[in-house]
This record gives sequence, structure tokens and C-alpha cells, in this order.
Amino acid sequence: ILAKRTLQPVHQITMAAKSIKDGDLSGRIDGVFSHDEVGELADTFNQMISELDFAFKRERQFTSDASHELRTPMTVITACVEDALCTGDETIIRENLRIIQNENQRMRKMLSQLLMLSRGYEGRCQFEPEELYPWEMADSVVEILMAEIEEKKIQIHNDIPRTLSIYADQSLFTQLLVNLVENAVKYGNEHGNIWLTASADKNSFLLHVKDDGIGIGREDLSHIFERFYRADKARDRNGSGLGLSIVKWIVELHGGEVGASLQGQELSIHLFLK
Repeated sequence: ILAKRTLQPVHQITMAAKSIKDGDLSGRIDGVFSHDEVGELADTFNQMISELDFAFKRERQFTSDASHELRTPMTVITACVEDALCTGDETIIRENLRIIQNENQRMRKMLSQLLMLSRGYEGRCQFEPEELYPWEMADSVVEILMAEIEEKKIQIHNDIPRTLSIYADQSLFTQLLVNLVENAVKYGNEHGNIWLTASADKNSFLLHVKDDGIGIGREDLSHIFERFYRADKARDRNGSGLGLSIVKWIVELHGGEVGASLQGQELSIHLFLK
């Protein structure tokens, strides 16, 4: 009787392991209240199952989101090809080719960003922090995006102190700035403004990116860092829906936090790096 009672938790762990083998991650080991090695093993096993369940759910959602987002450009490309094949009008053919080119570029960008996020979630992204000067990097990012900025006649105010330095991964931090500024430009008004400000102390770095663009609903504000999330009245199909998700991942990789706030029509994205 004592042996059976002692081995009961081990039997539960064995049955839980078999259920995992069969693909069921809903089961947990209950009724083990001892504080000995067996109790510790049961707690560790439950924690492992929970983490596996979360990882698998995230992977399934990731795959579902990606396939859903890629379906739309593929549908557009198919329609354009069929339309082009059914006409001899050179103008219509060239317009279809232009649309196909745009959708192709959008898919390439989306796949590149999906690959970056996937590598990040799997811990396969190189992370090499070094001393960086955010003002200089922001200035370079503005040069990269100058064509889009000039097209919408947006004024960029780089008010980051020139002497301010931080320790961060150069490649990832550049990608972060590109995504933030590009997002602000994309949804900014013509002749609008974008403000970049920052401050730092011994233990932290705070960056603000604010724009006076078309704004966003307060009910959507807490969702803008989710993958593929778009608020219909403030988002269109020109983007991949992944830019701010990548920003969130990069910030968290640096041990920081990211958030957004709204004052009137002015959207402010602020990130804190340790």
C-alpha cells in the first residue's frame, strides 16, 4: 500500500508523458503536494508542459497569421495575371504588371520580416551590443527613407541629443528606427511632422517617436504591437503588419519595454531600454 501510494505521482508523470507523445498538452499532474524530489519533479513537469503548450499555440497562430496574410497578395497576383492574359491592351497589361510587382515586393518584405521574427523566437538571432549614438543612427535612417519623406513633404525633427550614447545591437537598433520612422511616415499627413526625442541615465534609455498623422482609435492602441494587426480606419495594405511587432521583439531582446500613447491626433511610441 505504501509503495503504491509513493509511486502514484510517478505513475501520473508517466501517463502525462504518454499524453504528450500523443499530442495532448492539456493534461497536468494534480494531487502531488509533497515537498520532496517527487513533488519538485511534478512541478517541473507541469511547468514544462505549460511552456510547450504556449510555444505550440504561438507557432500555430504564427503559421495561421502568415498564411492568411500571404493569401491576399497571391489572390491579387493571380487575378492580375488572368486579366493580362485576356487582353491585348498594352496599357492594361502594364498596369497589371505594376500591381504584380508591388504585391511581389510586399510579399518579399513580409517573408523577410517573418524570418527575422521566427529566428528571434527560436533564439537564433545574433545579439552583439556596442556603444551607439542614436542621433547619428536616426539621421542615417532619415536619409534611407528620404524618398518617402519628401513625397509626403513631412518634416522630421531629430531632437535626440548628439552626445547621447547607448549600448545596443547596431543592426537591430537600426531596424527598430527604420520601422518606427517608416510607420510614422506611412500614416502621416502631407506637410506633417515627426518628432524624435530621447533621454538617458546610467541604467536606461528612453526614446519617443511622435507624429501628427491620421491617428488611431484608442480601442486599437493596445493592439498595435501585435503581429498583422491593423485598425481599418488607420491602416491600409501597403504595409506588412509586422513592423511594430519587430520593434517590440527588438526592445524586449534588449531587456526593455515598448508602449504607445495618444494625445488628440498625435500618436507617440515610446520605448525603454535597460
